[in-house]
Amino acid sequence: MLLSSLFAVFERLDRGESILLGDEQDVDFPQGGPWIGVRSSGSTGVPKWVWRRWSDLKAEVRPTTGATGWRWASPFQAQSFAGVQVALQAWATGGEVVSIDSQWDHVWDLAQREPWQALSCTPTYLDLLLQNQPTGLSPLDPLQITLGGEVLRPICGVRFATRFPRARFTVIYAAAEWGVLLKTHRLDGWYEVDSLDRRRSKWRIEQGILELLDVFGVWQSTGDGIERDGDRVRILGRADRVVNVAGTKVHLDEIGRMAELVPGVRRALALAEPNAITGQIIVLHYSPESGIDPRALESVLAGTLRDQLPKPAWPRRWILDNLPPEKNAKRRVS
Repeated sequence: MLLSSLFAVFERLDRGESILLGDEQDVDFPQGGPWIGVRSSGSTGVPKWVWRRWSDLKAEVRPTTGATGWRWASPFQAQSFAGVQVALQAWATGGEVVSIDSQWDHVWDLAQREPWQALSCTPTYLDLLLQNQPTGLSPLDPLQITLGGEVLRPICGVRFATRFPRARFTVIYAAAEWGVLLKTHRLDGWYEVDSLDRRRSKWRIEQGILELLDVFGVWQSTGDGIERDGDRVRILGRADRVVNVAGTKVHLDEIGRMAELVPGVRRALALAEPNAITGQIIVLHYSPESGIDPRALESVLAGTLRDQLPKPAWPRRWILDNLPPEKNAKRRVS
């Protein structure tokens, strides 16, 4: 299902018909629609239907000045909440939307033949797209870049701002279950607290996890770690990305973030694997910048992380990896 096919879905929703983005037919729609239903594994990892009210989705669209008729490009799947958001933005402004994939030569060729005014993707996807630009082609020059699906690391934000000085950036934190929760134009990984307050008047941080009050008055965990600093908040990553190493809690995403601050590291992803002595050990997958000797970089990485991290968080294995984007861009921080 291509993103462009969602335009017909939006027309039906506008006529008052509730729509299900999937094959199942025997699903009861909630009252008070119209609704759009998307299939989501959600925070619990259990597949389920998630309902978004059509009026609420349309209310979130904030057309950029002069954006009428723009061509949007995105790798998000049409059946996902992120894909619906992208297509809705294009549909609401009389534009068009193009589905792109990870066949980089094909994507670059398409961008040359039909340039985009706007791009919506994960930070990892954009970083890999830039890395795989064929020689001799004109650079991308979008006017709007919307990033979501995973946490934006500050080092990527600096890279993108330098590469696209004309672009207006929007960074979104959203989930199918809750809709858009945070939106900012910052590129340093932080969001304004009032962005969350406008969308959710009842929220709290419990043991480092963002919780929201549902319509039944029950606090529900989003499954995402969060940090507050005055009038700003930062999403740290999934709570299930915290592991126990020799009795110490280790934040895998923080290891990856710190690794990417080491000069010469393009991307990094920390994982844990079983170990008979400590229970688990840390394994670091890393991708070097072009022209960097990976073995020399591994030595620098090891020394830097050992200086900055507690001993249980030290990577014990190192794996050279190109770290491709995840399918449909779940909220992993890679």
